[in-house]
Amino acid sequence: MGLADQSVDDILCGLLGVYDESLMNDPNDVVACLYKGMILNKLSRYDEGFACLDRAVEIAPADAKGLAREVAYASKGMSMNHMRRYADAVSYYKKALKINPARGITHLFMGNVLDNMKRSEKSIRYFDNSIRLGCRLPDVYYGKAHALNNCKRPHRAIRCLKELLGMYPDYANGHYEMATSYSSMKDYRRAIRCYKRAIKADPLHKKAHEYLGIAYMAVYQDDLARPYLERALELAPGDPDVLEVLALLDD
Repeated sequence: MGLADQSVDDILCGLLGVYDESLMNDPNDVVACLYKGMILNKLSRYDEGFACLDRAVEIAPADAKGLAREVAYASKGMSMNHMRRYADAVSYYKKALKINPARGITHLFMGNVLDNMKRSEKSIRYFDNSIRLGCRLPDVYYGKAHALNNCKRPHRAIRCLKELLGMYPDYANGHYEMATSYSSMKDYRRAIRCYKRAIKADPLHKKAHEYLGIAYMAVYQDDLARPYLERALELAPGDPDVLEVLALLDD
C-alpha cells in the first residue's frame, strides 16, 4: 500500500470513529448508519458494511425507507464491482434503479459494471441515460467513450471525448482515451499528441507513457519510444506488458 492509500485509509478510519460516536449517542441515526456502512465497504470490511447498511434500512422512518434502500443497494453494488463480482453488482444497481430510475449517477455505475463485463453495447445506453438525467461528471463521458471504443466505434468516441474535454480540458483519462481512438484508426501522429496531453495532465499516468512508447514504435521512432517505456516501467516496476515491449525494442 502506498503512502497516498494509507492516508486515505487513515481519513476513512477517522470518519468511522465520528459515525461510531454518533451511533453511540443515537443508535437510530439512519444517516450515520448509512455513512458508516459505506465507509466500512471502502475499507473492504464488506460483511460489516453490508450489515450496517441493512440496519440503516431497518431503522429508517417509513417515509425515508425508499431512499435508505436506494443508497444501501447502490453502495453494495459499488462494493461488488470493486470485488469484481459484476453480476451481483448489476443485481444491486437494478434494485436501486427500481426505487429511483431518475438517479443519473446510478446509471453511470451500471454503465461501468456492464462495460467491465464486456457488455459494452448495453452499457452505452446507461451512460446516455446518465447524461440525459443531468449527470455531468467526467466519468460519464469517459465511460461512454471507452465503451464506444470497445464496440469499435472510434469516431463516435472522439465526438464524446471532445465534449468531455470541452468541459474538463485537464482530464488525463479523456486525452488518453482520445489517443486510444486515434490509435485504433492507425492515426498514430494524432494519438501521440493526445498521449502527450494525457502525460501533461497527469505525469504519473503509466498507461499513457507505455502506449506513447508503442505509438512511437508504430511510426518507427524507436529512439523516442524508449524513454517513455522506461518511465512506464518506473511507474509500474516489473510490469510484464512493458517488459515485453522493451524486449521487442531491444530485439
